[in-house]
Amino acid sequence: MKAKTIELVQGTFEKVVPISDKAAEIFYGKLFEKDPSLKPMFKGDMKDQGKKLMSMIGTAVNGLNNLDALVPAVQNLGKGHAGYGVEDKHYDTVGAALLETLDAGLGEAFTPEVKKAWTEVYTVLATTMKDAANSLPKEEGLTERKKRLVQSSFTKVAPIADKAAEIFYNKLFEMDPALKSLFKGDIKEQGAKLMSMIATAVNGLDNLDSIVPAVQNLGKNHVKYGVEESHYDTVGGALLYTLETGLGDDFTPDVKDAWTEVYNTLATVMKDAAKTVAKPEPVLAEPVKPWWKFW
Repeated sequence: MKAKTIELVQGTFEKVVPISDKAAEIFYGKLFEKDPSLKPMFKGDMKDQGKKLMSMIGTAVNGLNNLDALVPAVQNLGKGHAGYGVEDKHYDTVGAALLETLDAGLGEAFTPEVKKAWTEVYTVLATTMKDAANSLPKEEGLTERKKRLVQSSFTKVAPIADKAAEIFYNKLFEMDPALKSLFKGDIKEQGAKLMSMIATAVNGLDNLDSIVPAVQNLGKNHVKYGVEESHYDTVGGALLYTLETGLGDDFTPDVKDAWTEVYNTLATVMKDAAKTVAKPEPVLAEPVKPWWKFW
């Protein structure tokens, strides 16, 4: 990174500082416009988040003269972002939103030379963050990162809910045709209920204690419909297939792992609840009378 590059970035950022609140507003507007699925990653007040963003950028820009001191902080930032569900591909979206924000904020001062300098600086820092995030060991269990990945990816499925439900049931009945007999009503209505149920579960991941009783009741109710423990594996397979079909390239290995973890967690709660339900005694047919009893 040349001294001229650092000088251009630091000099132009000084012009952004006085309009930092507006710059943050522009940035997040651009970011969510480019990828609405990123919105669930931000849980707090966006104005506070904007102040943190501008402070973080300021620290990075001012630290460019001493990269050895800056790099560890940037690496920790990358590791921290991984916990919120940030993936490698998101850095490109963030970079594009940043450049458009600078363009809007600097106006004519955002020359091709300045754009090139900011692109280089962002690429170096983003690469450092990604490398640090990818160095983290895979975490077991339902982590915050997995929750964010499920929530953000589901925002891309919600707009195609009807089609997703159709894909799900087609795959489910293909995997196990015997399950078709468990569904008596209109399958489109059933699909709407399914997607609503998944949405409730996904949105409730941040407060599992609040949704566990509902999930348990769901597991108990499924018993009377003839659902058996083995069926949960089939449903899970159909769900992952549906997500892969609906999300396409966005169904990354990390997203698949996150959905698998979430489904297994909720399915286990349902299965455990189902085991507490007493199975009804089989109804015995009336014994057939010997022929002589009819006389």
